[in-house]
Amino acid sequence: MKKNTQELLNLFGHLFQQKVFVAAAIRSTQEENNPQFNQRGQQRVMRLLLEKDQLTNSQIVEELDIRPSSASVLVSRLEESGMVKKAESPDDKRVTFISLTDEGRESIIKSRQLKNDFFDSLFESLSDNDQQQLSDSLKKLVSDLKSKEPKWEERRNDFLNTRRSFKGMGHPRFPHGFDFYNHD
Repeated sequence: MKKNTQELLNLFGHLFQQKVFVAAAIRSTQEENNPQFNQRGQQRVMRLLLEKDQLTNSQIVEELDIRPSSASVLVSRLEESGMVKKAESPDDKRVTFISLTDEGRESIIKSRQLKNDFFDSLFESLSDNDQQQLSDSLKKLVSDLKSKEPKWEERRNDFLNTRRSFKGMGHPRFPHGFDFYNHD
């Protein structure tokens, strides 16, 4: 293995041991793929209301693909905490509109800003040029790894069998050798 390869792997290893970084990276890819992913119920309702302004309970059910009873409970809790308000429709008294209160709107905007500030702070030690170079390099790496994935997937068993062959080398921290799969 080349010295640079080992150094890069060590650096990535140290980076991936930073729980805050890993959590931010995972969350960013989840949000990239689906903005509603990994958000708790009340937060999902509030973000939806920020986007849509006002909705009925049945519209919330449809948009978030949840049960009517779940939507009712979420809206009630948000109303109790002062985050949303209910108002009868002027056209039809049977219809109730749900919307964010000023406090609810401010809470969502503040939360979004905190998240953005946090994400930005992860790379603030790098100049804009450094960030662009890192981005370009990581895009190349991701693309190259994706293209090699089928080849390495075929050889995965060879790699695992090689690791298993270290079994019984008698290291005190690894009494079963380096066989992390079978402990017979």
